[in-house]
Parts: sequence; C-alpha cells; structure tokens
Amino acid sequence: LGRSPQGAAAPPAMLRRSAGTHCRMCTSALRLATALSALAPRWTAADTKIPIVKWGQKADRLYISMPLPELTDPDVRIEEDEIFLSAHSRGQDYEVTLKLLRGINVSASKHNINQWSVNFDLPKLRKEPCWKRLLKEKTTYSWLKKDHDRMYAQDCQHAKEMWRDTYFRAKLEGRDPSSGPPDAEEGGGAPAKKANAADDFEEKKQKEREDFEKKINAFRKKAVPRQKKKKAAKKSQRRAKSNAGEL
Repeated sequence: LGRSPQGAAAPPAMLRRSAGTHCRMCTSALRLATALSALAPRWTAADTKIPIVKWGQKADRLYISMPLPELTDPDVRIEEDEIFLSAHSRGQDYEVTLKLLRGINVSASKHNINQWSVNFDLPKLRKEPCWKRLLKEKTTYSWLKKDHDRMYAQDCQHAKEMWRDTYFRAKLEGRDPSSGPPDAEEGGGAPAKKANAADDFEEKKQKEREDFEKKINAFRKKAVPRQKKKKAAKKSQRRAKSNAGEL
C-alpha cells in the first residue's frame, strides 16, 4: 500500500537530488569550456583562422609568404619585431601576428599582394648566421612551414664561417666580439669606416691563395728536372757504347 503507482509524480526529495546533479553538471561543462577557450591562440578570434605561413631566408633577408587567394580588405602592419595580417579570403576571415626571433629593417621592408598570396621581403638588421626558427617562442605550429625553395643553405654557411672568423679573431686580440671593429670612432666628427667582415674574409682567402701559388711556383723553380737528366744520361751511355764499338 505504501508504493506509489506507475506514472505518479516523483517525491520532492528525488526532485531535489536530480536538480542538484544537473547544476553540478552545468558547472563542470562551464569550467571545461573556459579552459578550452584559454587554450585557443591568443592572436585570433573565435570566427577567424590562421593562414598557412611559409618562410625562408638568406643571411641578410627573410622571405614570408601566405597563400590566400582573392584577398579582400587586407590590413598589413610591419614592425621591427612583429608582422601582423588581417584579411578576408573566399568567405573566411584570417588573422595572424608573428613575433619575430630578432629585429628587421622596417624602412627597407616591403610586401606584395597578388591574386593568390601575400609575400613579404624583409631585410634583417644585419648580416648574420641564419635563424634557427622564425618566431621568438619555441612552440611548433602546424600552420608554420619552411619554404625550402627560399632557404639558401650556401649563403647561410658562408655567413656562419664569416661570423666564426670575426668572433675568434676578436677573442685572439683580446676584444669583446660584440663591440665591433677596433678602429670604430666614438663621439662626433666624421664617421669611421667600419670594416666589412665579408670583405675581410674574402681578402684573407685571396691572400692565402696568392701565398700558396707563390710557394708552389718557388718549389717548381727549385725542382730538379729528373726526366731530362735521365734522357741525357741515356744519350751519354749510348755515345760511350758507340765509341767503344768503334775502338
């Protein structure tokens, strides 16, 4: 007799337990959504995407391209250590901010927007060994890729050897490698002629080649023409034999 028939309303205690469980589930879902939103890239809004970014370099220059066809409403900003792009392409909004590893020459930098992509030509502040990565942060992103057609390995290797030569030369001379050449003038007056490390490297190599060629020529002059002596000795032997036969 104490049981409620099928289909009857649940007791108030059961309703309170069900409401409490529902509230706890809502709170957990809200916390999860907040955590996921915090993990999203800080430079994009929820309705925008990050474009594919391809980059290459020389010792003195960066090359960046973003394949975005039929671009409209582009907003491009180039700063010394940052590149910003916001645009609309084929019904989708794109936005990205690149915090560069080191500074670039803003006044000499330029970009070009064509029907298929956005391309940046960014001179570095100085000629130096090539960068190990494009961005200041070490995080790896799927949208950031190396453009192997614009990676100039030979130029990077030459800059690396030049930098090493300048660095160790300064160390041997007891100077700070970051202080620059010793003949740089400070203060007012006419600006000092700064030594170009690349020219110094080439002059040094040229001088070494010339010294090597001089040594080779000197050794060649001192060398004994052995083949001629052998031929002369054979001729003298033949003459001696012929003279002995005549006698």
